[in-house]
Amino acid sequence: MSKRNMKVVRLLEPEMCLNCRFAQIADVETASGGKQRMIYCRRLDCDNWDMTSAETATDVQVRDDEAA
Repeated sequence: MSKRNMKVVRLLEPEMCLNCRFAQIADVETASGGKQRMIYCRRLDCDNWDMTSAETATDVQVRDDEAA
């Protein structure tokens, strides 16, 4: 994954991402050290994001074989 300013954001309606062509499953590590499986979005302007509690992601490993 290229070095970008990746953020972990809350999804307003997570169900919408399940069928989205821009969504993939990723293993994400946050700045606080937590690791979780999350949805990685290739769309950079999605209206389904709540940016108020955004947290920096230190590592993102997108799973190529899994769609959301």
